[in-house]
Amino acid sequence: PGGVRIGTAEIYRQVEAFPEIAEALAIGTDVGGGDTEIVLFVRLAAPGDTGAIDAALAQRVRDRLRSRCSPRHVPAVILAVADLPRTPSGKLAELAVADVVAGREVRNRNALANPEALEEFIILARQFAPRRP
Repeated sequence: PGGVRIGTAEIYRQVEAFPEIAEALAIGTDVGGGDTEIVLFVRLAAPGDTGAIDAALAQRVRDRLRSRCSPRHVPAVILAVADLPRTPSGKLAELAVADVVAGREVRNRNALANPEALEEFIILARQFAPRRP
């Protein structure tokens, strides 16, 4: 965002410090004009909790990222998901999620340990359609 390169590990370190969040996945989405915004997906810690992230927790996440990282680290959107796609070695599949959100074909879907996790992202990607250039 704003020409600043951001490592997702910086975001994950801050976000996963919240006991309510089990894990997170961050991607950058193109908003036109050469700029990018951060979209943050979180898997909530409560077993079976696939509902929306509440506004108070989302604000606490934004405040923590702003104060401990920078304003550029603050996501434009925070969404709760049931599961995050992973490779067989357990690594988060950020590129696959970025492809889905951008409306591109996922290049290596067969290389995912849980490709079914992408289905929720396909549905959520429709929320970003108006934002795409």
